[in-house]
Amino acid sequence: MPAAMAEKYKAILNWRPNLISQFVMSMLLSLLPLSLVVIVFLNALNKQLAVTQQIVSNNYQVTKSFNILKQELNSLERATRQNWVLKSESLDTLIVDKWQASLQSIEDLTRVAPSKSHTAQWQRLTNTLQLAHTQLVEQKQQQVALFLPISDLLAELTLWLRDKSETQITNNQKEIAQLQTSFINWLVALIPLTLLVGGGFLWRISGRLKSLTKIIGKLGQGDWQQKIAVQGSAELVELGNKLQWVQAQLHILEQQKDTFLRHVTHELKTPLASMVEGTDLLSDEIVGPITKEQRAVLELISQSMVRLRTMIDSLLSYNAIRTSKDSVSEVEFNHLINKINSHFEHRLTAREQTLIWHNNLPNKALALPGELIEMILVQLISNGLKFSQHGQAVSIALTFEHSKLKMAISDEGCGIKEHEKAHVFSAFYQGKHSKNVTLQGSGLGLTIVKESVEQLNGQLLIEQNEPQGCRFLITLPIITNQGVN
Repeated sequence: MPAAMAEKYKAILNWRPNLISQFVMSMLLSLLPLSLVVIVFLNALNKQLAVTQQIVSNNYQVTKSFNILKQELNSLERATRQNWVLKSESLDTLIVDKWQASLQSIEDLTRVAPSKSHTAQWQRLTNTLQLAHTQLVEQKQQQVALFLPISDLLAELTLWLRDKSETQITNNQKEIAQLQTSFINWLVALIPLTLLVGGGFLWRISGRLKSLTKIIGKLGQGDWQQKIAVQGSAELVELGNKLQWVQAQLHILEQQKDTFLRHVTHELKTPLASMVEGTDLLSDEIVGPITKEQRAVLELISQSMVRLRTMIDSLLSYNAIRTSKDSVSEVEFNHLINKINSHFEHRLTAREQTLIWHNNLPNKALALPGELIEMILVQLISNGLKFSQHGQAVSIALTFEHSKLKMAISDEGCGIKEHEKAHVFSAFYQGKHSKNVTLQGSGLGLTIVKESVEQLNGQLLIEQNEPQGCRFLITLPIITNQGVN
């Protein structure tokens, strides 16, 4: 039972939300403040609308009751004037009732509008009516002028009620406008927060994808020892696990390929040596004289064997690229130049060609894989000599700038056509050369150069050489803390 609980607790700790869950959570986080603001605003707006409705209702009731009072007082004034002429007892009773009804209407107005300002105005009206009642009813005075204070006060109260109603409505509208302005300000203030939360989600996903891109880039460069540990959503963690599996499979395939190439090339070299030795014996007529036709066949066989040996050497070099990138040593370029000159000595003599070196490097060793640097120079120089005519030269310029080694290899041959530049670095690609070029290569030379430069995290470019030929430009970063800084 404790073991099951421990497994369950471990599963909870290792739980990772998927991308959809992360997106939903980020949206909730970004929309939560906005939702709260909207809820608060709607609640305040609802209260304000209730206040508005109450104001309108109260004003309607006050206006209605006040208009009824005005009608009653007008009717009272007419009845009083008629009674002065008719002297009717029934009118006397009616007039007394109207006075009581008018005073009762004022009490109703006090209940409808009980505010201090309204109460004060109703009290003024009550006092004016009571004074007129005393003079007209109790003292039996028959003067029309006694009704003037009532008429004037009613007109004054009519204007006062209208202004009071307009003021209340105006103030209420201002409060609603302020509420709207506050809501808009809160929305504007929350926009950066929403963008921040959404941007944080995108930045997090982008960061994880960038780390995956770096991992894939290192896998493409043959870095099989890197540790792949991807964090984040469930999909990204699963993708990291798949990449780790792909890394292991690619490493196994790479090892199998290297082993296959190594065994095949070495197995080919043994019968090739026997073929070369047998051909030399026949060419030297050790086993007997040969005819002119037989010598032509032997020369054809010799050329094919030379080409086969070149292809085997290229395969060996191609296979050695990844194993040589980590063997960093201090390269002495003066020694390397002498070694390359010795390598091409016989070819240069046979075709009367020359190598022109422009060595502007400091007199110090550079921290670089010596085998790869030598392989790059040998392949490019060999390529330049192959496509150059008798008596032409290949120039090699070496410079060191801003912690980078720059190498420029230029020839005076037929050059590379523009539409072929995208293909010359492909394995076994053979371009359409000039008719004067009869030498055949393995199709791996420039592929070896490209692979070697990429292993050194460098840059390789092709340019046209003036007035003719081709120029290869290579830029390689130098490892700091060693060599020249």
